[in-house]
Amino acid sequence: MKFSKRVTEIPPYIFAEIDRARESARAKGMEVISMGIADPDFPPPDWLCDILSEEIRRPGNNRYPDYRGLPEFHKAIVQWMKERFGIDGLDEKSEVITLIGGKEGVAHLLWGLCDVGDVALIPEPAYTVYNTNAIFAGADVYFLPLTRENDFLIDLTKVPEEVARRATVIYVNYPNNPTGVMASMDFYSDLVSFAKRYDIAIASDNPYSEIYYTYDKPLSILQIPGAKDIAIEFNSFSKLFNITGWRIGWACGNSMLIEALLKIKSNIDSGAFNAIQMAMARALSHPERDSWIKVNLERFNRRREIVSSALDRMGIWYKESKATYYFWCAIPEGFEDSVHFAKELLEKTGFVVTPGSAFGTHGEGYFRLSITTSDEEIVKGLSRLESFIKSYGVK
Repeated sequence: MKFSKRVTEIPPYIFAEIDRARESARAKGMEVISMGIADPDFPPPDWLCDILSEEIRRPGNNRYPDYRGLPEFHKAIVQWMKERFGIDGLDEKSEVITLIGGKEGVAHLLWGLCDVGDVALIPEPAYTVYNTNAIFAGADVYFLPLTRENDFLIDLTKVPEEVARRATVIYVNYPNNPTGVMASMDFYSDLVSFAKRYDIAIASDNPYSEIYYTYDKPLSILQIPGAKDIAIEFNSFSKLFNITGWRIGWACGNSMLIEALLKIKSNIDSGAFNAIQMAMARALSHPERDSWIKVNLERFNRRREIVSSALDRMGIWYKESKATYYFWCAIPEGFEDSVHFAKELLEKTGFVVTPGSAFGTHGEGYFRLSITTSDEEIVKGLSRLESFIKSYGVK
């Protein structure tokens, strides 16, 4: 049988590979502890599960959803964006669309914006879905390096003029996966100016906007005056309510970008389950919402403190982040690359981390830890990491 280049020339999805490596180690009888994938282990709130149960039983919610999404859900999103970010004037009918989780949205947008020979500006290291779907769409990818020297922020001054003129879309993701860095108003203002100068659509992927541990909350690009002329923002409830498996999110912003995404999606999927849309619409105005989110973040912040103390003790450099679930760490001296380090660590100790090169060439030299496993397993895994490093006699 013949397979397309989309299958034969794209490397396997890294987190599926991590799952396979983890299960292979378990099959050999190892006790495996993983801090490799960000999948919250805490349950969603009981009251949210109760709401979903009610909506599943509601007559009509079993039928096909509207392709754009339910009006009740969109109204709740518009209200939440105003409450959270101070964004006025979002049109719930033309500037919001429901997603089956943020992943499919950030992927499908590229299919609506890029033809063969167009350029997609993609940060690196980054969520690999940006790069692979730009390739699926036939675009040429121009990587924007995120380095320790530029504090893991895109340096727009380094984009060549001829590249910028060919570009149709630029992806940004702050708070950032994998580095945990947040962006400022000045950064977003410069980005909007850059995009307007070259008529480039901005795709702002913002699923970690509510996972933060500081009084300075993460921003929305739509807070920048004029951003809606050129930008679309993606967000998701997966991280906010610990419901990664429920697959529900949204995009909002420029109506033409929303329409392009809708045209692609309506030819691929049939929309998000009505019951989940209705449950999330109700959840956003639930009286226990804020108190539950506060407690949830306190639990994750406790884990951050456990990890940072252990890394400091081991002498491992990491980017001190104020958001996301991640620690972006330098691999210890003595290892040739991040894959070799992660592979050796797993084979010898059963501890899973994500090699930095999984997020692209500019991720080499680093590894990522995620705090979405239990406190007990985090302590045990970090102890294994410390013993592993000592056994190699490196710092």
